Amino acid sequence: MRAILPDWKRLAAAGTALAVGAALVACDSMSTRFVSGLSAEERARAAQLPIYRDELPEGFYQTVGPVKGLSCQITIDDAYRVSEENAIEELQRAAFRTGANAVMAVSCGRVDRKRSARRCIRSIECHGIAVQTDRTGAN
Repeated sequence: MRAILPDWKRLAAAGTALAVGAALVACDSMSTRFVSGLSAEERARAAQLPIYRDELPEGFYQTVGPVKGLSCQITIDDAYRVSEENAIEELQRAAFRTGANAVMAVSCGRVDRKRSARRCIRSIECHGIAVQTDRTGAN
């Protein structure tokens, strides 16, 4: 026999589920400098992905898809230093997650606070195309 909960208990249960869901979404939207989803070994491997800004990878390559990386200062008191290097690291991690072994057509720039999806005080965002190459080598 199924128990029938009074309306106030059902509302309380629904409210709890909604709060837990909101907390999970908030965690998911945090900067990847806090939650990268990669192990230390995977982060080290991702850091080795070659970056091609104005040139193309040598040999054959296949595009995997667009990727981006963000370096974001969340609050005015945040000691995190926004830099292009940090945004590139996040770009490499994003490409690594797709199975790519390089990133091409990379460009970076400051993001206007009004346009920032993460409400960053200061931020730099890098965009590129994750690719699978038949050769390795850093540029």
